[in-house]
Amino acid sequence: MPDDWIRQWGDPTLRAVAGPVVRVDDILRRQVARMRAMLVAAEGAGLAGTQIGLMKRVFVFRLEPEGDADVLVNPRVVAASAARETFHEGCLSFNTVTVAVERPFAVRVEGQNLDGHARLLELEGFGASLMQHEIDHLDGILTLDRATPDERRCAIGALMGEPARAA
Repeated sequence: MPDDWIRQWGDPTLRAVAGPVVRVDDILRRQVARMRAMLVAAEGAGLAGTQIGLMKRVFVFRLEPEGDADVLVNPRVVAASAARETFHEGCLSFNTVTVAVERPFAVRVEGQNLDGHARLLELEGFGASLMQHEIDHLDGILTLDRATPDERRCAIGALMGEPARAA
């Protein structure tokens, strides 16, 4: 499955807000299966519906690099720690560019699985960063929006193919 199906920085779809999943049906299950395959092929940690043009609140993710791709439908952060940490986040829509983003260190996320059953995930560190990153995608927010101005400038330069500058 080609990764060029994943929308890249500059595509207006990445700025759109996804609508809620009202009903899980066979079409959504097939789309999620495709997303899982794309995530594994791209060796990624997460892939939101908006990144493939699916404007529904769904994403697939892997908490372990070699783990199976899981899914979360209609996810939302219901609690976040006061403690914050800077995470260096990659994104399948940014090719190889990583962006330093400060986020809550721990989150509690609610959503559903593909059978409509409620799920509650309590995560810290990388897992918390991943959940927040993917939910941001569903809200049309990119890591660039959460970066410091200097970090944003550097990342945009890299995305535009500018040579890295010495600090």
